[in-house]
Amino acid sequence: MAPTVLRSFPDARFEPTHRRSRARAYAALGWRVYPVERGGKRPLYAGWLGDATTDPVPIGRVWRSDIGTPNIGVVAGERVDVIDIEAQHVAAFREAASSRRLPAKPTGRSGRGGLHLYVTPLGLGTRRLMLDGVHIGELKGSGGVLVPPSVTTGPYTWLLAPTDVPIAPATGWLGGLADRPRPEWPRPAGRLSPSRAVALVAGLYRVVAGAAEGERNALLFWASSRAAEHGVDHDAAAEILLAAARKAGLPEREAQATIASGLRR
Repeated sequence: MAPTVLRSFPDARFEPTHRRSRARAYAALGWRVYPVERGGKRPLYAGWLGDATTDPVPIGRVWRSDIGTPNIGVVAGERVDVIDIEAQHVAAFREAASSRRLPAKPTGRSGRGGLHLYVTPLGLGTRRLMLDGVHIGELKGSGGVLVPPSVTTGPYTWLLAPTDVPIAPATGWLGGLADRPRPEWPRPAGRLSPSRAVALVAGLYRVVAGAAEGERNALLFWASSRAAEHGVDHDAAAEILLAAARKAGLPEREAQATIASGLRR
């Protein structure tokens, strides 16, 4: 019988038995777990990805008092992705997120003071996270990720545990932070002729207007940057791209901010 999921995840104790119960609780959520070196992020042995498990029996053998206290890793990209915001960018992320009504998601603090937001898999693998053109962290959708109460430079802790709020998709603005492959587009050097500028902006309009939810902001920023790069008049580009963003369903104020950021770049 699968163990009962803990209602709370207290972080006051780090005894081996506590880590064992925590690893079993993650397994009960369907997260495959594996042991990681103490004080670090490296799996204890090769083949960890295939051996990661939700079976409480091997979990009990690994996390027991007479073999030390391994850190706990979970496999990313199967039942959960992790939006990993680096510590130095947490303030900027919080400020950008404060104007948007994002649903509550399981959230943890990493050993270096960053933020981990746990979401249902996006199917993108591991990608960079970009905010206004700045690399702020990683989307962990493959490999593994450490979870509380692991310790590296500091302890991993829960701010909002996965037993308190459900895992949910990273839709809209949050999902749009993941860097996606950009459409190939001719990039001639210097300022374009009027006819080529019109063709470029028409193509950018089509890309943005047809963007799917979750990638609209990223594509809008890309399109704005391309318009600026090729010397398209900023006012004209902003007007056309804002119309495309409206057609894609982006809120106007959010779209205006993204366009302005891309044109400044």
